[in-house]
Amino acid sequence: MSNFLLDTGLLLGFCRSAPWALQARTVHGLGEPEATVFTSIVCHGELLSLAEKFGWGRDRRTRLREVLATMPVIDINDELILEAYAQIDTWTHGKSVIFPDSTPPPKPAIPMKQNDLWIAVTAHVSGAVLLSTDRDFAHLNDVWLKFVYVDQTQMTTNH
Repeated sequence: MSNFLLDTGLLLGFCRSAPWALQARTVHGLGEPEATVFTSIVCHGELLSLAEKFGWGRDRRTRLREVLATMPVIDINDELILEAYAQIDTWTHGKSVIFPDSTPPPKPAIPMKQNDLWIAVTAHVSGAVLLSTDRDFAHLNDVWLKFVYVDQTQMTTNH
């Protein structure tokens, strides 16, 4: 059984039926019965904001709702997520934390954008592999979560 949390960029690719997104679906077996695919409520908010900013009409917004309806959503209003947020945020700011296994924080610090931090925390708590078009998660890989970068320009995925 594989668990995947999809980031905003990948979901946007699915909304647009982008070839690289469709390839990522195949490469990672996202349509397979043994794969559990979900996203964070934060990605929902980001996508709704993008739809507004891009001036999407009814057809594109309908497609967005269809894509979002295909997978469960994890809310961030959860005690484990809130506690992990504090830990990971502290760690990315270069401060030591007890978990994970006293792994030293990055030096220099690598503070994250708040939405990315919430998404990373959701992947961490859920134990899911984070699939993203955003390299800003790379420093968390194999420490807080498993991260796979989906390269939109190469139509391949790189770890």
